[in-house]
Amino acid sequence: MKSFALARPFAALLMAAVLLASPFAVLAKKGEKNYNRGIEYEKAQQWEKAAQEFALAVAASPSDTEYLLHYRRSVFNASQVFMQKGRALADQGDYIGAYNAFRQAYGLDNVNDLAAQEMDRMINLQREKEGAATPARPANAPASYRDGQQGPPPSTPDGQADGVGPREQLQTIQYNGDLEGLIRKLADELDLNVVFDQNFSQVKRAVNIRWKNITPARALDYIFLANGLFFQKLDRRTILVADQSKRPMYQQLVLRTFYLFNITPSDARQLLTGAFPANAGRQPQFIENKQTNSITVRDTLENMRIIEQVLRSVDKDRSEVVMEVAIYEISRNDLLQLGNQLGSLPSGNTASNLTTLGGLQPSTVVINRGAQLIAGAAQLHSGIGLLIPASSISALQSKTNTRLLFSTAVHAFDDEKSSTRVGSKVPVQTASVFNNLVPTSGSGNNSNSGATATNLFGSGGFPVIQYEDVGLNLDFKPKVYPNQDVQVTMTIESKDEAAGPDPLTPIFTQRKIEGTARIPNGKTMMIASIAQDRETNGRTGLPLVGLIPILGRLFTAPNKNNSQSDIVITMTPRVLRAPEITPEDLVPRNTGTMQTPESPSLEAMVREADKEDQYARLRSLPTNQTVQLPPQPGEDLTFVPAPKALAAPDATKGGATANNAVANDAATNTAATGNAPTTNTTNGATAVNVNLSTTNAAAASASASNNTVKPAPAVVKNSPTTSVPNDAAPNNNADGTTGAPASNNNTNATPPATARPAASVTNAPPAAPGANAQPAAATSAPAESAAELLLLPEQQELKVGERRRVMVFMKTDAPLGLATATLRFDPRALAVRSVSQGILAADKPGAPVLTQSVDPSGVLLVSVAPAPGAQPLTGEGLLLVIEVEALAQGDASLQFDADKVHLIATDGRTVRTRVTASKFRITQ
Repeated sequence: MKSFALARPFAALLMAAVLLASPFAVLAKKGEKNYNRGIEYEKAQQWEKAAQEFALAVAASPSDTEYLLHYRRSVFNASQVFMQKGRALADQGDYIGAYNAFRQAYGLDNVNDLAAQEMDRMINLQREKEGAATPARPANAPASYRDGQQGPPPSTPDGQADGVGPREQLQTIQYNGDLEGLIRKLADELDLNVVFDQNFSQVKRAVNIRWKNITPARALDYIFLANGLFFQKLDRRTILVADQSKRPMYQQLVLRTFYLFNITPSDARQLLTGAFPANAGRQPQFIENKQTNSITVRDTLENMRIIEQVLRSVDKDRSEVVMEVAIYEISRNDLLQLGNQLGSLPSGNTASNLTTLGGLQPSTVVINRGAQLIAGAAQLHSGIGLLIPASSISALQSKTNTRLLFSTAVHAFDDEKSSTRVGSKVPVQTASVFNNLVPTSGSGNNSNSGATATNLFGSGGFPVIQYEDVGLNLDFKPKVYPNQDVQVTMTIESKDEAAGPDPLTPIFTQRKIEGTARIPNGKTMMIASIAQDRETNGRTGLPLVGLIPILGRLFTAPNKNNSQSDIVITMTPRVLRAPEITPEDLVPRNTGTMQTPESPSLEAMVREADKEDQYARLRSLPTNQTVQLPPQPGEDLTFVPAPKALAAPDATKGGATANNAVANDAATNTAATGNAPTTNTTNGATAVNVNLSTTNAAAASASASNNTVKPAPAVVKNSPTTSVPNDAAPNNNADGTTGAPASNNNTNATPPATARPAASVTNAPPAAPGANAQPAAATSAPAESAAELLLLPEQQELKVGERRRVMVFMKTDAPLGLATATLRFDPRALAVRSVSQGILAADKPGAPVLTQSVDPSGVLLVSVAPAPGAQPLTGEGLLLVIEVEALAQGDASLQFDADKVHLIATDGRTVRTRVTASKFRITQ
């Protein structure tokens, strides 16, 4: 009990201390816990975790400079770690993993534009690995090669046409006669108007040609080239033909301004002047504008296209690189002194003196140290003294380990010098300047006195002070190559200060490296390595006696000093941005001959005109389509007979006829409004009018009498208005007689004995009208419709082994129940790998049924039909997707067999079909 009473005061004091210390947690620095964790991860080189902890610390205290410093450093290093990981995965063929690594690198440091470039490159490499249709990478492409970064290459590079256009066919051209007649004949085949120069027709020129497998447009290009002619486009379908000597007179010049983003206008002008040598006629003009960093060019349209491509190829982003330099220096000193030293004791910087160890001396005057020793010697006899020399025991061991580390990162642009100075400036006296007019006086170390009587150089004068840089001095000039190797011209200097004989004459320790090195991106290379190992062994003592193995230690003091120094300098370049090399940059371009500039291509002009005509035809087609739906399945109509007691026995035929007239009026009104289905009691089918433009179409039953009829279900669709033809007859029987008589109050009606329930709406065919049949409520379907089957793209280039997809577009206003087509191709150049449905089959449960077969002789047969119970094929959209593979070099095509294309409409109308072909140019 007594111990418990003593423990209570201590517990109370502890509780009070805890309560008093609790506010200190609030006063703690925000984010310090995360910062300390980040420091630990930073020491362990775990940069990603360090960046996360530093990010939390910065979020807690955004204004803390120390947090921001470590956060920026860790984010940059973490991004570079993921870059190295991505490159390693890419070398192993794991492009998906490499893409994720580059994506994380870009997410950590969005300034790292190279990570974004590598992400795109990994996507293209993965597509090539999976066999997708992507352009193949050239064998000599650099590491920064990117597919399609500036858009796909044009189908007609440099104004030249590739392959055969849809309007042109390969043919054999034989002609022997006048040149002007041949030009007019070929131009008529191309629907071109030709205007000749006034002097052209005055000279008759004969031509004799026999060409095979050539198009008319290309034949005209060759004729112009062989006969020294050129043409000038006047409009889409008109050209002017003249001699080459009239080119300066007729050829039109254009003016365009090119805005530059990386190179200067003077560099661009120098490049273009060298790339386009002087030709006959007017020379191109280049006007520089430094304010907008642009260049204005006046030249022909063909040269303007080449200039645009050249500037796009050279006006790339400037490379940026961060140079990481690390200097490691480790020094070790080991000093050992063990023994007995006889003689004078060391004083200051003066070593022990062994020249006066003792002996017999005459009674003469001894000065300095000898006098002191004699004064302390014992007096023996006749002025002879015995001198006992001083003795000191030396036992000293010294070990020193020094570790010096300089680590810095310098950002620099490509081919620009970057300098860094980290340290201080130390004053050093280099000379003295004398002034004979002013007397010299004052202290030698005080430069403010105006003059010195005796300075460091042993004479008077004013000291001349020069400041020296002490610390780390870095000078870099990097050069980044397309494969991301970095060539660095560097000067690395590390200078330290040591104490000298005077404050103005310090001693410097210098380590300096000058040179050039080429280092791969992200790789660490050792620039220099210096190892020094100095070993000093000495002894000071009595001769001969000091050489005795054990006893000699009493008369000598050995000195052993070992010094080791290791210096390593490493450098790691990290490219942040590099020029993007696209496939366009690697394509050679035609620039004309030595005498004449690049001429326009007539074949390219014809293809462009045909393409514009095709776009105009597509735009002329109606955009709002009327969709005609088939009759929807409904419930069978049943009749409920009225009770016999309520039937009017005195109903007359005239009354029934009146009731039938009322029913006919109701049916007519219902057909006009299109809001409710109309039924009758005849053997014919029931007509249903559906307005699909409304959201909810309620079905209501209409009858001439008060017969109880189950209404047909309504069709709810959001589509244009569609009407089903109503060919059913009114309320008359097949023999022309009316139904059963109705009562006067029209409460019930009894069906005739010969009447039967009508069939469902879907399965009931239209019945022939009777003798008293009313006109049909809806108009009949048109007797003829048009349809188009287009193969897109019409012209494309691919390499051997490459796969491409050809899209089959269909456009028609007729409801198709079946579509069959035969396509032909050259099996030696092309192979059909797969056929799949397009977007017209977006509704998968009701997708059309596709049947296809490929014959080894180069015949593809496809058949498309709606699924059972589904809507017919109509409208505009992608019908099929055909995947082809290039097998051999040359020209090939995939085209419809016009005689074996059949589109069958559900309503029996005639469908006129127009088809196009797709051309391929296959290269190695």
